[in-house]
Amino acid sequence: MLLRPRLTVDAAYKVNPALLEEHHIRAVLVDLDDTVLASSEDDMKPVFRNWFLELEAADIPAFILSNGSRERVRKWTTILGIDGFSLAGKPFFPAYRRALWRLGSTPDETAMIGDQLFTDILGANLVGVMSIRVQPLSPGKHLHTRLIRKVENLILRGGRSARSLDR
Repeated sequence: MLLRPRLTVDAAYKVNPALLEEHHIRAVLVDLDDTVLASSEDDMKPVFRNWFLELEAADIPAFILSNGSRERVRKWTTILGIDGFSLAGKPFFPAYRRALWRLGSTPDETAMIGDQLFTDILGANLVGVMSIRVQPLSPGKHLHTRLIRKVENLILRGGRSARSLDR
């Protein structure tokens, strides 16, 4: 099913280089809001900043793929020293294809790490990128996000669940 992640983890920083290597992943696309930075906060927790450094040390390029604002994404790509797209239009495939081109990677060697089924996971699955869902860092800043999370929880509770770590 297109809304089912291939893998579920508690937090993005648990997707370490060894886990990525186990799945033959050499590059990652990462959502920003509520995946590595709570949507209502302006400062990233050190554990997430260190995770980006861990990926860099393992020669695994990361790319921010966000539907968030230009200013917010620009701030974090600058701070983290990585590339990224804002207002990406997830789940539609053009942003994923452009990000893969920028990373120089193919779908089968790339993972998308995100918190939302209808953007991050659906888009990754449509393009053939390994989808990894994390627990959201907040209930969501906007009303529509909080409502969508309720629908996502219904979907995740029903039927067969994805392979899960630390759950």
